[in-house]
Amino acid sequence: MYSLHDFKYPEDWIEPPANDKCLYTCYKEVVDFKLFEENKKTFEYYYGTISSTIFLYPLCNYEQLLVASRYLTVCFVVDDFLESKLTNPDDSRELIKKLENIFIDGNFYDPNNISNIEKYVLYFRETTKQFVGEKIEFFNQFLKFIIDWINSINPFNRADNLNNYDSYNFFKRTNSGTYVSLSVAMLLYPNSKVDPKIWINPRFDRFTTNGGYQMATMNDCASYAKEIRNNNHLTNPLHFLQKQVGSFDNAYKVILKFNNEIMNQICEDERILLLECPIDQRDDLKVLTRSMKLILGGNYLWSLQCSRYVDINSPFIEQRSNDPNVIGYEKIVDKILSKE
Repeated sequence: MYSLHDFKYPEDWIEPPANDKCLYTCYKEVVDFKLFEENKKTFEYYYGTISSTIFLYPLCNYEQLLVASRYLTVCFVVDDFLESKLTNPDDSRELIKKLENIFIDGNFYDPNNISNIEKYVLYFRETTKQFVGEKIEFFNQFLKFIIDWINSINPFNRADNLNNYDSYNFFKRTNSGTYVSLSVAMLLYPNSKVDPKIWINPRFDRFTTNGGYQMATMNDCASYAKEIRNNNHLTNPLHFLQKQVGSFDNAYKVILKFNNEIMNQICEDERILLLECPIDQRDDLKVLTRSMKLILGGNYLWSLQCSRYVDINSPFIEQRSNDPNVIGYEKIVDKILSKE
């Protein structure tokens, strides 16, 4: 038996989750946009999934958490829908094109053919832009990263012949969502003095990339049983590494070793970034770099209690359960392309 507690996080990466009031507000919004029907099962799916918000952004207030909850709603609903194979490849590409158009242009790709998810994404885009105010460069940076992430979903989901860790990590640099999640953290503090050009600093880029790798290693372990259950496990390194190193135990050791190395690099890069930062930006940069650590630590805490990962066959003891309330997400997200 294995344990997710094998992943060790420094003390300043962990905070108790924020208040969950935002989740009830945002659930009402998605029901109003007819993404889900209002009932016990959709609420359990939504709360169990979007509760990640209050773990990833634990120091934020209600207004900030609304922005973050809407962001994670878009991410989880779109990703779960495409991963569930409820649509064919051509329709998947069409959906991605429509969502990209909304993020770039702020309007619908085809005004005569608008789905519920498109309406919600436009609402999310406009409310986020309003929240940011004059810091349009923060908003544009976020748009760049969420477009990159959306365009990574289909290629990764269809990489069934992925069989080496280097190729996998190349995918996960973008597909883990860490760049866009950190850019959300930046726009949640629109008064920050941090220069947006920090994103082209190679050390900050490595800091963020390694954050993506770390989030991916945790998510791969936490979601392993769920992915096997839904036949989406071929791109999970716990699966494909076994062919190279001979056993699940050895594959897990490879992942843990890699995780420890990148966590050490994250801490060292943060130290140097703060040392080299202009004094007038240092406090705000410290908020941003700690936001990254809280996103990673929060993802870990959330994974320990997340209902979507529960499976009696999980190799990780924290997730073994016969909970009858756990239902497949493909039974929840099948309404998002409706045009009611």
